[in-house]
Amino acid sequence: MCVLWGLTTGSSRAAPEAVAARSGREVASGTAAVLNGGEALRPPELALTVVSDGGDVVQLNDLVSSKPTVLFYFSAGCPHCEVAAPDIARLKQRLGESIGVINIASGSNTMSAATAFAERFGLGTPVYKDFSRQFASRNRATSTPIVLVVRKTEEGSAETLAEFRPFAPGISLLVEMRIRVLAGEDPWASFEPGHYYGPKACGACHLGEYMSWALNHHSVAYWTLYQRQRAEDVACVGCHVTGMGAPSGFVLGEHGSPLADVSCEACHGPGGRHGGAQTDAGASCVRCHDKDHSVRFDLARALPHIDHHAAAVLSPEDYREARQKLLDGGAARPLTAFPKGKNLGAEACRDCHTAEHSHWQKTPHAAALKTLKKRGAAKDMSCLPCHAVEKRAAEQPSDYYSDAVSCESCHGPGEEHVAAGGGTDNILALGSSCPECIIDAVCTRCHTPEHDPDWQLMDALSKVRHP
Repeated sequence: MCVLWGLTTGSSRAAPEAVAARSGREVASGTAAVLNGGEALRPPELALTVVSDGGDVVQLNDLVSSKPTVLFYFSAGCPHCEVAAPDIARLKQRLGESIGVINIASGSNTMSAATAFAERFGLGTPVYKDFSRQFASRNRATSTPIVLVVRKTEEGSAETLAEFRPFAPGISLLVEMRIRVLAGEDPWASFEPGHYYGPKACGACHLGEYMSWALNHHSVAYWTLYQRQRAEDVACVGCHVTGMGAPSGFVLGEHGSPLADVSCEACHGPGGRHGGAQTDAGASCVRCHDKDHSVRFDLARALPHIDHHAAAVLSPEDYREARQKLLDGGAARPLTAFPKGKNLGAEACRDCHTAEHSHWQKTPHAAALKTLKKRGAAKDMSCLPCHAVEKRAAEQPSDYYSDAVSCESCHGPGEEHVAAGGGTDNILALGSSCPECIIDAVCTRCHTPEHDPDWQLMDALSKVRHP
């Protein structure tokens, strides 16, 4: 088994017809684990003392009753705990008297810091401190935040209903569903209409879809902005995250948010089908993939690349390789493909685009082939594709024009454009509001970390931008 991000996938060489059935089984088993608790868990160690915010030494065992009790183990100085704490407060608010919540601060905290943390995030009081560190050692709490859901049995012993090591944003949905089942309530009432939960909450049941999403460019959408130092640019962020502008959606500047990246709910709506009316996923696409931000975007051409079962036919080794290639920027970008047709060479562009042609001749692109000749590599087929424009399906050096990296290297084949006497539907044109969104995929075909490690898109654009 291969473990990735706390989720598992087995080795698979499944035939295509088996993929849908397998995905259905994954959803069924995932849902069953959430609702029924899966395998039995190790009982909690509650026969230990903690110190209350009032200074009293109390037995943790005396604080737990027969109703489900959430033990939230945190550290006031832990940034992960700061992100998780609002979910605990919301869980308590939604389930009310159905549950108990016990806030346990790690032994390294001062009591004043622990109570200030609880007040800041609406956790309420009392707050207990693991003064002797017995809770941490006996319950294997080696990090924060951790959540254990426990209760007393009729015999007086304690049992663990669920545990989350670590506890992360979005997981409170799973806790709430499990507790509602134990209380004999409808678990699907846990989905609050209009509330966003993040992809890990979806992945608890929809494992195959979650694993497949992680192979898609949507799963690194926010990272691409962060790399370019645009992660706080309001004009860009909305199309690289989920639910921005909604009350429970992405908040600008929260780089560790579970709603960073374009995840499940960006297409299917908050909570997916469980959270209210079904959303038209196709309509979601065109809100961001418009003519200014995408290369010749066509919904019918794009949807097949949102493959919800891509992971099902990959072995663990192939899966890891595909994910790593995506993170490294080496994954294929099929939607950036040029229009069909033949390249005609820069001379075919000059008659209509005289100023642009004259400007191009002064750029480094125009000298790209000369640099190969100086190195004695003008006939090296491993280099030519990034230093010249091909005449036809290139198999040898004579299949390339001698005009280096010219117009068609960036704008695509000019055959249809020239035959039609111009136009923008038959050639790759840049949008006016955000050209770097479109041209980046074109440039990075050759300007890769391997071949041009110091390359910066915006600096490069300033050198080649047309007059």
